[in-house]
Amino acid sequence: MSKARKIKKKDGKYTYEVNEVVGKNENGNPKRIYAYGATLKEAKENLKIKLDAYNRMGYQNLQNKMTVNELYDYWLKNEAINKSLKENTMHGYTGVYNNHIKPCLGHLYLKDINVMVVQNFITEASEHLTKYIMKNVHIVLGQMLRLAFDQGFIANNPYLYIRKKKYKKDKCLNYELPDEDTLRLIPTLFHETDPEYISFYIALYTGARCSEIFGLTWDDVDFENHTLDINKQISEIGGIHEIATKTPTSIRNIKVSNDLIEMLKKYKSNLDKFALLYGKTFGGGKYVCSDSKGYLKRPNYVRRNIQKKLKPYNKEFRFHTLRHFYATKALEAGTNVKAVSRRLGHASVQVTLDRYVTFTPEMNDEAVDIFDSVINDFFSEKKIKNTFRSNS
Repeated sequence: MSKARKIKKKDGKYTYEVNEVVGKNENGNPKRIYAYGATLKEAKENLKIKLDAYNRMGYQNLQNKMTVNELYDYWLKNEAINKSLKENTMHGYTGVYNNHIKPCLGHLYLKDINVMVVQNFITEASEHLTKYIMKNVHIVLGQMLRLAFDQGFIANNPYLYIRKKKYKKDKCLNYELPDEDTLRLIPTLFHETDPEYISFYIALYTGARCSEIFGLTWDDVDFENHTLDINKQISEIGGIHEIATKTPTSIRNIKVSNDLIEMLKKYKSNLDKFALLYGKTFGGGKYVCSDSKGYLKRPNYVRRNIQKKLKPYNKEFRFHTLRHFYATKALEAGTNVKAVSRRLGHASVQVTLDRYVTFTPEMNDEAVDIFDSVINDFFSEKKIKNTFRSNS
């Protein structure tokens, strides 16, 4: 029969502990299985899971037979899939595990995984991996070990005692804005019929994500009303195909300039000519960024090709920085931040300001000029005279 008790934690909140005797240890003392939960019901459910696992194999057998690699496979099939994670997220987690966790921990048995082993791994990884990658390492490894504990594969969760590296709080990711000379150079390296050419200008004029730009079809372009309907994106995982936008707020209809509309019209006209030229071998040209044969190029191919063309000029370029360039320049020009946020497909204005806007000298100068005009107006001769009149 299981026993239960309510425990007050240091933060003042409560957790429930339940345990059940499953036999005796080497010293003849009762051997218990413990489980915890935010509610008594949850704790009992966790205990049942542990007891079932114990009855099947027992802690010792599980720890001796299961490796971290096997635990990862189990987590991926049972935990990650049940949470309905997006394809790109799953792909990212798989990459993090295969590239960073597996080489160091994958071969170890669960019995060898303790606080010291995990702490040493986290400490060493933190020395050479970026803050962003480490965040995903913590997510994957932390969830794996929590699942192992919840399922009774390990008696204790070592991850609860890990000390994480403290990064300086930097709300803005502060990507460096692309070099303006590089931006002027890129269009000259490609023909106006190239996907690199049109995708570059769409990003420059809209700040849309690369995957969203390559997901645009001609049905999404309203030439009459000058709008683009962003409602999907392209994924390259397991072959090129359409997937849903990053978030529900990423679905948006945005107004675009006359210049961009004219470029799109010309690009579409050229595709129509290529369709006549290639006939039955033409790929259809469904997507805005189709190549001259009517097929959609992989976004990664296009990005790499731009970088390749820039190499002789010793220039570097990341396609995503166009998104930051758009946000920064739009606000610098006085565009309402809510409008910029909406056009970028962000859930809130805060995301736009914290992650995508770089504070420029022009913004600094403008802030000074605006406040100077406010102060000068405040102390204007006319207002001072009016003050004296009202007090006389």
